[in-house]
Amino acid sequence: MTPTGRGYDRTVNRKDNQAPASPELPRTKPVRVTVDVRPTVHRRLKRWCNSTAAELDMSSVDLSALLRVLADEVLEDEKLSDRVAKRLQAGDGRL
Repeated sequence: MTPTGRGYDRTVNRKDNQAPASPELPRTKPVRVTVDVRPTVHRRLKRWCNSTAAELDMSSVDLSALLRVLADEVLEDEKLSDRVAKRLQAGDGRL
């Protein structure tokens, strides 16, 4: 482990600027995304999560889980994807 704790010391120079011996593996660690939403939207989403948890007899539904499912849905459902694209084109994605 390096002093920075990141596991790779970028200051180390490779001999003759050679590439690493093995090819780089694809990223498997999740990527964190932060998004700002209007307070009214946040409140409504939290209410949706709470009522859905009650309907499904779950202790809770996390907002982050909802957003991950929505991301999968927009990538898998062509009609939903088209509707979202039209809303983005109209400027609906702005705060």
